Amino acid sequence: MLIEWLLLGLVVLLAGIVRGCTGFGFSALVVAAATLFYAPSMIVPMVIMLEIIASIQMALATWRDADWPLLAFLLPGTIITTPLGVQLLVVLPADDVRLVIAVLIFCLSLLLASGWRFRGRGGPVSYGSVGLFAGLCNGAAAVGGLPVATFLTSTDISMRRLRATMVVFLFAIDIAFLASAAHHGLYNKALLTRIAAMSLPMLVGIYLGSHLFRWLDERHLRKAVIGLLMLLSVLGAAKSLTG
Repeated sequence: MLIEWLLLGLVVLLAGIVRGCTGFGFSALVVAAATLFYAPSMIVPMVIMLEIIASIQMALATWRDADWPLLAFLLPGTIITTPLGVQLLVVLPADDVRLVIAVLIFCLSLLLASGWRFRGRGGPVSYGSVGLFAGLCNGAAAVGGLPVATFLTSTDISMRRLRATMVVFLFAIDIAFLASAAHHGLYNKALLTRIAAMSLPMLVGIYLGSHLFRWLDERHLRKAVIGLLMLLSVLGAAKSLTG
């Protein structure tokens, strides 16, 4: 039990560094790693609360750089479909959810690694469609940021604006998840204790990552994160298939 808590704390710390550097990736890394030894229904609600805390910490320094018109197209669809994803998390067996999470993360990471570029025109239809899909991913697996990050990195948006936009986006969709998860009774005393314990390593990681962002080669960091996500998703799929 103690070893699992220490491993979880280490995962949260490292994921916090990535979140501080890039503005996304925290949930995907923690969910992909922690569901190897915890049930998804225990990890996903915890990660969402930690994401809210992370967004509050980062918002003051980034909100001016966010692309607000783009967010106006993304958020409505995401907020609508997040409760549907939460319903999947509640009703499906843990191994089935773990497999869905692993496949989602692997496919999205593969898309990121491929260097895919969006060639169409950005607007209500394209951004709204991404938002709808992101809501399902967010509710079921707490990885709603990955589809949006994948889409935005394929456009010409600057990294500073992408990072700021992701901070605001994640805060908004995590509030939507919180309301739906509370309705389904996913939060309890044990989970709140875990959230409190993991807040410190996450905040330390974000602090370190925010400082690393100023001089770290982000291309190398992104490649490393994508590779790690793919590895963890393969391990997660193997665990779900073998029980």
